[in-house]
Amino acid sequence: MAVKAKTIKKEESTPEEIEESLASIKDTEVKTTKTKTRKTKKTDEPPTPETLKLTDVPGLGSKSAELLTEAGIVNPALLMDASLNELEIAGLTRTMSKKLREGVISLFPERYTDFVEEQSLEDIEGIGPTTAKSLRDKGMNFRLLETTPVKELEDRFGITQNSAQKYQTAIVDSKGGYFQSALEVMEKHRTSSTFTLGAESLDNLFFIPELSKGGIREGESYEFFGSFRSGKSQLCHQLCVTVQLPKELGGLGKKAIYIDTEGTFSPTRIMQMATRLKNETGWDKPINDILGDIMYARAKNSDMQQGISIKLLEILGEQATDYGLVIVDSVTAHFRAEYAGRGTLADRQQTLNHHLSILHRIADTYNLAIVVTNQVQANPAQFFGDPTTAVGGNIMAHWANTRCYLRKSKGEKRVIRIFDSPVLGENEAIFEITPEGVLTSE
Repeated sequence: MAVKAKTIKKEESTPEEIEESLASIKDTEVKTTKTKTRKTKKTDEPPTPETLKLTDVPGLGSKSAELLTEAGIVNPALLMDASLNELEIAGLTRTMSKKLREGVISLFPERYTDFVEEQSLEDIEGIGPTTAKSLRDKGMNFRLLETTPVKELEDRFGITQNSAQKYQTAIVDSKGGYFQSALEVMEKHRTSSTFTLGAESLDNLFFIPELSKGGIREGESYEFFGSFRSGKSQLCHQLCVTVQLPKELGGLGKKAIYIDTEGTFSPTRIMQMATRLKNETGWDKPINDILGDIMYARAKNSDMQQGISIKLLEILGEQATDYGLVIVDSVTAHFRAEYAGRGTLADRQQTLNHHLSILHRIADTYNLAIVVTNQVQANPAQFFGDPTTAVGGNIMAHWANTRCYLRKSKGEKRVIRIFDSPVLGENEAIFEITPEGVLTSE
């Protein structure tokens, strides 16, 4: 009995142990309750395009979901962000991709109220999937079809004249027709995007009071002409940086394209200018990313220069929204060197005119700003005033929306003057070229 009593006594708990045990049980219950609450809250949260499964999208089966997942498109949000070209590469047809995106919009109408579906060749009446693919393989796209001359559509793409005119009319009709009021044009200009030149004096020079806008405008063409060391290339380098600035800092947040015909492009100069702008504005984009967002091409002759511009028409079909600026530095150098003598003048002017028309089509088709530099020559017949004239004659003079004449002043100071523009008065500004870039002159 003594032994049993001792054993029983050993199994009994003290008041302190009982109190600790109860506290432990209470803690466990609290933790369990919190865990259940969290799980309940998580379950109660409404699905989003980021959390929803691909297979939950109406019409999207497991096989298509597999193809998209392999391409890195793992949720409906990424499905909406991808371009039709990316979805086609992943294995979906453009028609299917559009239907699937309509399904996502039906699930999240408030999220995608402002979503505008990308238009493609299949949207044009009379163009089926097979014809569209054939045209796309040759570099054609929806927007380019509207601005390409009918003769070129016949020669390069095998589209008959009647069909070409029918397709272009359909595109124009989808935009509301050929005509619009001057008020609508004004509103379009007012809402167009601009980006800074990186110097206050230059932005003020390009300021349009009626539009309350300054700087370089998307969809417009600009010509900077002047003698060597007048600052043309320096200004172009800086524009390649400022176009990448976010909108709140005066940029477009877009990439630049630089076509170099004279070997003047300098990544080191870009780094210097970018460093200054980063320090002044607090811009946090890494220097390597800024350099990486400038697409560079070296044109070694006039034929290559023209080939690059034609290739741009094709490339930008799928990437137009990524780019805001195309620079050609200089646009006339090769033509001037390769077409020597008066006997070749007519051929040179016609070839140059065709090249400039391609650049205009890039601006019109994809709403990019086009900036070209131009060389100058002295007019021996002029006895008074400045004998400097731009190379290219009337062909060049009629091309750009805005022409600017740059000349060297004292020290590192330069003068830029609006030479011709339909919206800007003949005014001028002074700027300086410094190790940090193009700055307003003190």
